[in-house]
Amino acid sequence: MNFSNSDLLINPYPHYKRWREEDPIWWAEDIKGWVLSRYDDVRFILKDAKKFSSNSMGEMDQQAMALPLLTDDPPRHTQLRAIVNKAFTSNTLKDMEVEVASLVDELLDDMAGKTHIDISSDFTIPLPVHIIARLMGIPEERKDDFKRWSDALTGTGQATKLQDRLPDIMEMTEYFQSLIPERRKNPGNDLFSKVVNAELDGESISDQDIVGFNILLLIAGNETTTNLLSNLLNYLSLHPKKWEELRDNPEKIDAAVEETLRFDAPVHWVNRKATVDIEFHGQKVKKGDIVYAILGSANRDADHYDQPDTFLLDRGKSDHHTFGYGIHFCIGAPLGRMEARYALEGLFKRYKSIKPSAAGENERTHSNMLRGFHHLWLELEGS
Repeated sequence: MNFSNSDLLINPYPHYKRWREEDPIWWAEDIKGWVLSRYDDVRFILKDAKKFSSNSMGEMDQQAMALPLLTDDPPRHTQLRAIVNKAFTSNTLKDMEVEVASLVDELLDDMAGKTHIDISSDFTIPLPVHIIARLMGIPEERKDDFKRWSDALTGTGQATKLQDRLPDIMEMTEYFQSLIPERRKNPGNDLFSKVVNAELDGESISDQDIVGFNILLLIAGNETTTNLLSNLLNYLSLHPKKWEELRDNPEKIDAAVEETLRFDAPVHWVNRKATVDIEFHGQKVKKGDIVYAILGSANRDADHYDQPDTFLLDRGKSDHHTFGYGIHFCIGAPLGRMEARYALEGLFKRYKSIKPSAAGENERTHSNMLRGFHHLWLELEGS
């Protein structure tokens, strides 16, 4: 059986349910790895960094790249994480709130007067891209390159084959390398400068790791939030009563964001390498085998969640796996949640209702790892 198929891009959830019930672990020949889909199995894999190493993230179309933090194990991971923790402080996020709110207003101002809108192109893509660019201290004129580079890295754009994406990846790598000397000489208060001038065991970080760090910040800083927002707005456009409920009760916005992270996750799998022989449901996994933990499936496991296929604002539980678990829990999670909250608050103030629009064709991301929209057409009714 193969893991990659077009049905997963459209609606993976019936497949996930069948896997959980009939094949909780199975070998995917096309990606040469074991697929695990139940909540408890996924959490076990994410929690135990000794038995399941991030040092080899699999070969699924090269989507998972050898990046600092993402593909490191302790003790190196612990040291590198401390560097990024200093850059992602609560004070930094607090300072960003005014900027996020301002950018939301700018983007909504640009949408004013339009009824039929590609909400992805006009709002959910530029918002997180511009925010992470500002955090990294990237000049205004290069911000539009960020999404193109991010799509090339993750394989979520039109070009899905690595050889077709390499020119954009090389362009991005060369650009980041070109910034290093200047940020060493004249550091600012941006994330890029903080990474450039950080030390590891008393020594400067290598240029290769600096580039890798910033590639990771680029991906983590925009892909998850873009997909989170588009998945949530897609759901609300199909369920207008939920839009009304949230608009009338803005205190429920955080719950809506959290439930979207569970119900239609922006990230659907991660992979690890087994460092010991281990067994799941009677199936032996050998040391060195790659295992794929299906986060999007675990988030819908009926053995863990009541009514897992229903979007519930009063669910209360926030123990989904979308931002990972354990030492690799996503460091940008608070930023993503904050951006989503301000985005929804801004939309609710300006629009009475939303519904699907036939003015254009919707387009999902070209990936079964990252789930969202490149194009999502909505009809908006102003307040």
